[in-house]
Amino acid sequence: MFIARRPQDDRLVQRLDPGYWHPAYEAILAQCTAPLAPLGEFIAHITYGAIVTGRRPPQDPDGLALIGQGALLDSGVDLERLTRIAADSPWGIERARVRPGDLLIARSGAGSLEKNRLAVCHEDTPAVVDCFVDLVRLEGIDPDFVAAFLRTRLGWAQIHRLLNGVGPANLNFDEIRSLRVPVVDDQVQQRVGSRHAEEVLPLHRARRFEEARQAVRAIVAELEEWLASR
Repeated sequence: MFIARRPQDDRLVQRLDPGYWHPAYEAILAQCTAPLAPLGEFIAHITYGAIVTGRRPPQDPDGLALIGQGALLDSGVDLERLTRIAADSPWGIERARVRPGDLLIARSGAGSLEKNRLAVCHEDTPAVVDCFVDLVRLEGIDPDFVAAFLRTRLGWAQIHRLLNGVGPANLNFDEIRSLRVPVVDDQVQQRVGSRHAEEVLPLHRARRFEEARQAVRAIVAELEEWLASR
């Protein structure tokens, strides 16, 4: 029985198990004319939030923002109206503390990972990810460039192929490290980052999320076209 995964592209045919590799995935990635390298070569730190069972985190209005999957928007992380928890609580673990520039990726689920829910945090608000969000800290590559690439057909084809098994979709750390990203000049990466800062973040911070999402789509479309035609 084939598993329905609502692919972004009709050529992403369904598979029977996570090890199945259909040529359509490689055909899509082959459209990238830039050299590719595993994302793991640029990962300095990867983790997820604390797993605390049997109770909800007590709220502390002056504590850390607890970032869940619902806070990950195309334009960035929505830190308003989040639960805040005490820094010394079991949920406030140091390894899961978020820094500006961290790439946050939904860990699992049809409503999050399967919708390619990810975001770069640009705010300096004290925050921590919960157990359903992966924190990926990068070095040597622009996080906004990586996020934009993972939203292109070239990036999403790789994520879609790796969605695991017949239960809830998920990506593990090794699979995140295995995602291939373009190796391009710093100027190209900085252009994506600058456009995000100038065209997306002001709308995001004004909570004009639909306009911000459209601005992200424009950046992604331009990057995808450039990667396929350079």
